[in-house]
Amino acid sequence: MRSCRHCAHENADHLAFCSQCGRKLPRTDGGLPVVSRRTTGDPGAYSRTMLATPGPASTTGRDTIAGARTLFDRPLSTPSGLGLGGAPAPTAHRSRVRWLGESIGYIYVYLRSKLDAGEHRRRLLEERSGAETLLAGALNELGQIVLRDGIQHGELTGLLEAIGRAHARREAAAADAATSESLQQNEATRLANQQSDAEAEWAAADKASRESEQILRAVTGDRRTTGTRLARVEDERARIERDTSDESGPVGDARLAQLAHDAAGLAAEQRALEENAERLDAQLADLRAKAATLRDAAAAAKSKLDQVVAGRRQAASAMAASIAGRMRDRGDAEREISDLTAQIGRVAADVRPPHAALLSAYQNIDRLTETIRTRSAHLAAIEQARSHYDHRKLLAGLGLVTCMLVVISAALWKLLK
Repeated sequence: MRSCRHCAHENADHLAFCSQCGRKLPRTDGGLPVVSRRTTGDPGAYSRTMLATPGPASTTGRDTIAGARTLFDRPLSTPSGLGLGGAPAPTAHRSRVRWLGESIGYIYVYLRSKLDAGEHRRRLLEERSGAETLLAGALNELGQIVLRDGIQHGELTGLLEAIGRAHARREAAAADAATSESLQQNEATRLANQQSDAEAEWAAADKASRESEQILRAVTGDRRTTGTRLARVEDERARIERDTSDESGPVGDARLAQLAHDAAGLAAEQRALEENAERLDAQLADLRAKAATLRDAAAAAKSKLDQVVAGRRQAASAMAASIAGRMRDRGDAEREISDLTAQIGRVAADVRPPHAALLSAYQNIDRLTETIRTRSAHLAAIEQARSHYDHRKLLAGLGLVTCMLVVISAALWKLLK
């Protein structure tokens, strides 16, 4: 904290201006601040200059300066009614106009102090956060050193046993995960072979069914053609029979003979077509039954293939879930080991077991702890400095600026009108 040489107000170290009076703070170079002697008629300034001058009989501080200000606030009385050197006594109260003028400048002081405090606070927070991160790493490293060198202490016995159990759980989870992965590979290979067999069976059944359907369509086309020819032959025979019943006389006999010959040929062709139709009907019935059987076999093979694929997916999901559970258990064990290692480091930092390997770690932890404490103290000082601003002076300055702006606006409006 730095004291203002004008009003003795205590300010934070990062502030460049006094948060009470708004005047610039002196720089501290390790000794007492240099206060120049002012040649003004202000008795308060004269008292502050004398009180800030080091000497065997001089005293400085808030109370002394405040007492001096109170002393000089009363007008000096002399037998002749004159001040020092025969001049009239200066007024005890500060000029109201001067105070109002300083209140306008106090706005800049307030804003600048706020910005400086915000930047300083952000930097301190970053430094403290970095120190806390480094401290956590240092404690973890201290715990690892304790575990590596097998350092024993009464306060560490329970934690060492707990971390031993955590290591055992991690190793068991890792072994279970490896076993599950091996089983997953074997099961995946078996199910892949089973799926390949089911796919081959379905492909063969589907091919046979398609070939049967093609044969059935071809035979159905032949039967349709045979039926068409048979119907045409029957129609032709019926026409010949009608013509035969209408012919008479010599010419009719020759015609009848021709018609009889044609009728005999058509009858033979009709019998052949009828036999072919019967054969095709039987073949169609057999092919339809065979096609239905092959379709059922193909549908059964397809259903079997779907079941195999679904079973493979379900088995893969189950094995993946099992492996994920093992990996989750391993991760939990590793996190527990990390937490226990940090706890061992904290306990070791508290009890300080005497071991040569731990001395450097102790020094690092002490240095980081001191850094965190210092940064926290600075942050607390910044927070405390927020309440030291003269809000009355700030509000007065803001009011004056607002009034000036209103007056200027009104004057411009009057001129432009």
